[in-house]
Amino acid sequence: MAKAIVTIKLGGSCAGQAELLSDLAAEMHDLSANHSFLLVHGGGAEVSRLSRRLGLEPNFREGIRVTTGEEIELVEMVLSGSVNKRLVRLFRAAGLNAVGMCGADGGLLTGSPLGENGGRTRTGRIDSVDPELPALLLAEGYFPVLSPTAADSRGEALNINADTAAFAVAAALKSETLLFLSDIPGILKQGRPLASLNPAGVEAEIAAGTITGGMIPKVTSALEALSGGVRQIIIGEYREPGALGALLAGRLGTKIIGN
Repeated sequence: MAKAIVTIKLGGSCAGQAELLSDLAAEMHDLSANHSFLLVHGGGAEVSRLSRRLGLEPNFREGIRVTTGEEIELVEMVLSGSVNKRLVRLFRAAGLNAVGMCGADGGLLTGSPLGENGGRTRTGRIDSVDPELPALLLAEGYFPVLSPTAADSRGEALNINADTAAFAVAAALKSETLLFLSDIPGILKQGRPLASLNPAGVEAEIAAGTITGGMIPKVTSALEALSGGVRQIIIGEYREPGALGALLAGRLGTKIIGN
């Protein structure tokens, strides 16, 4: 029987806390008999720190980094270098057969620059996804750890938003679950996380003002991922051992499912 593919977008405070990450890794190892995991990570705060140290002030527009030609080298150095390899080492120490890769490897993610400035920004959109390489790794028992840096059609580097990469890869792999780990326990209504939402419920909660700001593009992208073959999207936080199993079982977080 094929294992269920779970794509995890690592974010929030968990991403920067070694002890929590070690707990998460141990739990993933315990659940790996029935699940195949792929992890997508960012690391924008570390990119910004290095940029400032080198005299480059980060620039964001609507929450998305506007990546200059100078900064893209730093983005690749940090995301596909130090952050990716640190995570690979941590997960391998927990017994997971982790292997690091980025969106450019095997042509997984090919894109083009965002915005009217064209080639003057190296922040990109995804134009095509080829999941063959991560699918092969998963089939052979490896755990892909993915940095969202990618390439354009000319082979030049692009910086892809990690959420965007996670949605695209999860859909291409027909993941059973796409799990977003963040610093909120789910989509909150009157201070409590909603247990489950379908497309009609998402539209209703946007109209009611429950879902606002940056959560709106996340949930609308979640609906697109459902249409693309992902069975469920879960939004929640990892704060203690056991939370991963509880999230996957629907006991924690908000689950977004089809009709």
